Amino acid sequence: MTQAVTKTRVLLVDDDPVTRMLMRQSLKSIDLEIIEASQGEEAIVLFSQHQPDLTLLDVSMPGMDGFECCQQLRQLPGGAETAIVMVTSLDDVEDIEHAFQAGATDFMTKPLKWPLFNHRVRYILKASRTLRELSVNKNKLAKAQSIAHLVYWEWDYQSDSIDCSTDMFDMLGLPRHDKLTLRRALKVIHRDDRRRFLSAVRQAVQDKKPYDIEYRIIRPDGQIQFLNERTDINYEFGQWRIVGTLHDITARKQSEQEITYYAYFDTLTDLPNRRLFIEQLETTIASAKRHKQRFTLMFLDLDRFKHVNDTYGHHVGDELLCQAAGRIRDCVRQSDLVAKANFDSSDNRVARLAGDEFTVLLDGADRVEQIAEVANRMIEAFSTPFIINDTPLYVTLSIGIAVFPNDGHNVQVLLQHADVAMYHAKESGRNNYQFFSESMNNYLKLRMELEHDLRVAIHEQQFELYFQPQYEVESLEIVGFEALLRWRHPQRGLLAPDSFMDVAESSGLILSIGDWVMRAACSQVCHWQQRYGCAYRVAINLSALQFNQNYLPQRIKETLEQTGLPAETLEIEITETAMLKDIAETIPLLFALKQAGVRLAIDDFGTGYSSMTYLKNFPIDTLKIDRSFVEEIVFNPKDAAIAKTIVQLADNLQLSTIAEGVETREQADMLKNMGCEEFQGFYFSRPQPPAEIEAMLAKR
Repeated sequence: MTQAVTKTRVLLVDDDPVTRMLMRQSLKSIDLEIIEASQGEEAIVLFSQHQPDLTLLDVSMPGMDGFECCQQLRQLPGGAETAIVMVTSLDDVEDIEHAFQAGATDFMTKPLKWPLFNHRVRYILKASRTLRELSVNKNKLAKAQSIAHLVYWEWDYQSDSIDCSTDMFDMLGLPRHDKLTLRRALKVIHRDDRRRFLSAVRQAVQDKKPYDIEYRIIRPDGQIQFLNERTDINYEFGQWRIVGTLHDITARKQSEQEITYYAYFDTLTDLPNRRLFIEQLETTIASAKRHKQRFTLMFLDLDRFKHVNDTYGHHVGDELLCQAAGRIRDCVRQSDLVAKANFDSSDNRVARLAGDEFTVLLDGADRVEQIAEVANRMIEAFSTPFIINDTPLYVTLSIGIAVFPNDGHNVQVLLQHADVAMYHAKESGRNNYQFFSESMNNYLKLRMELEHDLRVAIHEQQFELYFQPQYEVESLEIVGFEALLRWRHPQRGLLAPDSFMDVAESSGLILSIGDWVMRAACSQVCHWQQRYGCAYRVAINLSALQFNQNYLPQRIKETLEQTGLPAETLEIEITETAMLKDIAETIPLLFALKQAGVRLAIDDFGTGYSSMTYLKNFPIDTLKIDRSFVEEIVFNPKDAAIAKTIVQLADNLQLSTIAEGVETREQADMLKNMGCEEFQGFYFSRPQPPAEIEAMLAKR
C-alpha cells in the first residue's frame, strides 16, 4: 500500500484580495496547497489547523499588523520551524530590522516582481526543507547514539595501563596489540584540547569528581574526530575505580555545523548573511564601547547589477555575485584593519547583506587615509571585467563609509548612515566612495588635491632649497649648512615642509623629492666650496622612508660622483625613530654609509629612545641637540641639565655636538659654557636662499 504524498502548504495572508489572487496565479506552476487569510487573526487560526510550510505575511493590515502576527505565529506549535516571509511596501532600514526581530525568515518588497515571485518562493521552500531535514536528522542521530554500543574503558588508579574494549583502539586509531596508557591516549588528543582533558582527569583523580567532556582526536590519516567521554567513579572492594565510555559524535558535530552554516551564511556566495552580520556588528559595537575604540563600517553596492541580471539572466547574475564577493574578500584580506568576529574564519568581516549589497567591517580605523586605502583597493579590483561564459562584464562599486562612534552608536543608525553615504556615492557618479562625515570627506579631498599638486610640483620643478648656516662656537665662523626644503606653490606661496611632508611620505613621493634635494644641495655646496676655498659641510635630513631603501648608499655614492662634493663634507641626518625601526637592517646600512665616506648625525637627539646601546654600536659622528631643549634652557633647569648631559655624553664618546634652534645670546652663552661645539638658529641666521647665502659668504 503506497503512502499518500502530502502537498506543500503555503499560507497567503493579505487584506488585499487582488494581491492574494495574483500570488495564487503566480504559484500555479508549483504543486502547492494554497490557504488564504485576509487578516492576522484569521491567519493564526488557519496556521494552527494546517501547519503550513511557508507563510507569506503582509505587514500593513487592519487590526493586527504583520509584525504582531509573525510574533504570535512563532509561538504556535510548529511555528518555530516554518518559514515566514514578510511582504512589505516599507523600505526603511528600521522597519526591515523590525521584521527580523519579530521572527521573519526573509522579506519581500512591494510592488512584487511577479516573474521572479515564483522562483523566489521555490528557493525559500527549498531552503526551509533543507533546514528542517537537517534538524530531523540531527534528532534521529542523537536518539541513535543514545542506544548505540559505546566503547568502554576502566582504570583502577594504580595500574600503568587502562582496561578497555577492543573497539576503543579502533576509535582512537591505535594498534590493538599494545597496552593503552594515559600517555598514549593523550598523544592522539588535539593539542588545543589536551589541557582541558588533563584538568578533567586531574579532578577525577584528586577530587573523585566524574566528568562529561567533548574533545577532538587526530586520526592516523590526519582526520579530526569528535568524541564525547563520560565517566563515573566507584569505590568497590576497598579500591577506587573510574569507568568511562567514549562516543564518536563527529556526525552530530558536522550536522550542527551544517545547520549553523545555513542559519548564518549565504549559500550563494559563502559569505556571512544578514543575521550573522547584525550579530557581529552588535558585538563589535559593544566591544568598541567597552574599550573606547573606533571601527569602520563599509556599505557596498554593485553598480548596474540589475542591468546584468535583466540582460543575461539570473544564473549569470549569481555567478557575478560570487566572483564579486571573492574580489571584495581578497581586498580585505590584504588589510591589517580587521574586525574580530565571533567565528574563526577571517572572511567574516565581509558579509552579503541582501541582493547585490555587501558590508565590510574594519577595525583600528584611526586615520582616514587607511580607510581610503582599502576602499581604493576595492574600486581598483572592480576595474577589470568579470569573465562569465567567455563574456566580459563590467560592474563597478559604490561604497558608503561610516565610522563608529562619530557616525552612530547603534546598529540601526550606523547602518543607515553607511547606506546614506553609499547612495551619495551613486549620486556622485558611481564607482567611488563617500564618507558619511562631510568633514572627513573634505579632509580627504584636500589631501588628494595636495598629493596631485605635489606630483605637478615634481614635474614642474617648483621646489627650492634654503640653507641655514652652522657656526663653530669659538670662532663663530660658518662651518656648514643645513639644506631645508621649500615649495613655491602657485596659489599658496612659499610652503615649509611641515605643510606637505606627511602627504609626501604617505604617497611615496618623498623618494623622488629626496633624490632632488640630495643632488641640488650637494651641487650647491660644492660650488661654494670651490668658489670660496672652504670645505663647507652640508647636512641633509632623510625621512624614514628614504632611510629604509636598500639602495641608499649606492644612490649617495652616485650623487657625490655626479656633483663632485667630497664625501667627508656630506652629513646625513637621521632621526632616532627611523634608525631603531629595524636594528637588523639599520646596522649594515649605517656601516655602508660610513664606507661611502659620509658623516652621520642623529637628528633631534633626546626626543626619541636615546638608547646608550645604539650610541655605542652605531657609527655615529654627531649628536644634534633638539630645539625643544634649547628653547627653555635659560629658564628651565631640567632642560639645561638634559642639554648638558647630551654634551658630556657626546664628549665622552668622542662625538660632535650641534645645538639647533638657538635664538638668543643667553642660550648661546649657556651652550658654549657646557662645551657644545656648533650652533644653528635664528640668533645667527635664518634659513636663506642661495643668493643671500652667497652674499653673506662674500663679505666674510
